[in-house]
Amino acid sequence: MAKVHCQPSGVPLISVWLYEGGEFKFAPQRDWIGDFGKTGDATDGVFGKGTDNVPVPAAGTGYYIVVVDLENETIEVNPATVYGIGDAFGSYDVKKPEYLFTVDNDNKVIKFTDVPAAGDLRMYAAASTLACDWWQAEFIVLSGVIEFRGTGNDQDRVALTAGQDVSLNFKDLTGTIE
Repeated sequence: MAKVHCQPSGVPLISVWLYEGGEFKFAPQRDWIGDFGKTGDATDGVFGKGTDNVPVPAAGTGYYIVVVDLENETIEVNPATVYGIGDAFGSYDVKKPEYLFTVDNDNKVIKFTDVPAAGDLRMYAAASTLACDWWQAEFIVLSGVIEFRGTGNDQDRVALTAGQDVSLNFKDLTGTIE
C-alpha cells in the first residue's frame, strides 16, 4: 500500500489494490478501538465517515485511490488517477487529459506510453477530495522504486527522453522506465 500525505492539510492519499466483492475499514492501531468506515451511499465515490464497512466499488478488482479526510469526515474510493506533468509532458497545467496514465488492471500496472518530450519525470495522483497542489501528491521512480515526495522538498530527478514508457506497480511499489 502506498501512502502520500497531501500537505498542509495532512490528508492521506492511498493507492491500493482492492478485490471485487471485498469490504474494509480503517483502524488507527492493531485493535478495534477507534476503527471507522463509511455511512450511507457514496456520491461520486465519496462517503461520509461512519461505522459501516467500505465496499469495493462496482468497477471490481483493481487499483483505487483512497482518501481519508478526518477534518471533513469523508472517505473517497475511486479508480486510480495518475497524471504526468512538467517538461517531459509538455506542461505544468494540472489534470490534462492527454497526460493521464492508463490503468491496466489485467497486468496490475498504471502506465504512460510514449512520453512526448525530453525532461524530468514528474507524476502525481489526483482525487476529487484532495485539497492541495499537485506536487503535494507527487512521486517518481528512482532506481526502480516508487518514491513519494510527501512533506519533503523536490526529489532527485530522473531524466526521460521522448518516446519512453513509464510503468508503475503500486502493489509492490516498483516502477520501470523503458
